[in-house]
Amino acid sequence: MNKEKILYRKKQLAIFEERKSGWDKELDELLLYRKLFNSSEWSKADTVGVTLSLPSEIDTKPIILQAWMESKQVCIPLTLAQRKMSFKLLTPTMKVTRNKFGILEPESSGITLEKSRIDLIIVPGLAFSSKGERLGFGGGYFDRFLADYGGTTVSLAEKARFFEESVWPVEETDVLIEKILTL
Repeated sequence: MNKEKILYRKKQLAIFEERKSGWDKELDELLLYRKLFNSSEWSKADTVGVTLSLPSEIDTKPIILQAWMESKQVCIPLTLAQRKMSFKLLTPTMKVTRNKFGILEPESSGITLEKSRIDLIIVPGLAFSSKGERLGFGGGYFDRFLADYGGTTVSLAEKARFFEESVWPVEETDVLIEKILTL
């Protein structure tokens, strides 16, 4: 694993851990939600893939709620063996538990959606560049999933998450995000 990336991840995580309960984080999120919900990518999507966020991440509950209010389907990732993942249809009755990484995910039962049925994925990350480069959390799950994904990818990046140029090493296996919404 790239030591430089590990250092950048730790630095970014420390920044977000410090901001996780402040009004400035919430205000940034509100402004980013407005950009997302007004985007053509959002309006064209019938099925949206999104994670169940941790406190240091951008809160995804408002995204899920808005999608349901607009009669969109929502799906959430389930980690699998060999650092792979699938997306399960999120329903109000779905059981969700923390996996070994502390991430909320669906139990393995439920409806798995094929990649081709997911129109838009809101991709999480610790940092994004203006070129769509992404510093993930280090597992490679999203890069593997997105490698042959044909839908649209969008990421939300407040100021602390956005960089004009990548300051972290970018690898061949890193998949670019199509659109970064930032402040």
